[in-house]
Amino acid sequence: MTTIAWDGRILAADRRISMGTTTYSSTKIRRTADGRLIGATGDWPVASVMLDWLENGGERPDCQSSDRWCTALEVTPDGKCWLHQRDGRWAIEDAFTAIGSGREYALAVMAVGMSAEKGIEIATRFDPGTGNGIDTLDIAPALTVVGTPLAA
Repeated sequence: MTTIAWDGRILAADRRISMGTTTYSSTKIRRTADGRLIGATGDWPVASVMLDWLENGGERPDCQSSDRWCTALEVTPDGKCWLHQRDGRWAIEDAFTAIGSGREYALAVMAVGMSAEKGIEIATRFDPGTGNGIDTLDIAPALTVVGTPLAA
């Protein structure tokens, strides 16, 4: 799985993807050409199709089934956060949010005033589906993806 967290300024994600008991690293968040921040969790081949669609537009992909799914976050340049799932999208009106297998850890960390990046760091400690480092994107357009390797 994975964990992605949004704290109102920073979108942060771990880098772990897995195939059986083997883990690999992959970037799960992106900045689009129009300044949106996007990220996806779940079945990685499906999540990557969803990210491509969110980035490039076109017809919404019909890539999810009962046994293959994903959840995506989209943050507009003005900071509005949208959650995408199989049946559509809806606005998240909370100051922060998280998705994925370690979301409860990330939410708790942000609830006590810490950053999305710290939320991913703590999720990495306790959630076996989260790990292999952290990528962050700041909603400010001048900042870019920064990878921080962490012990698995």
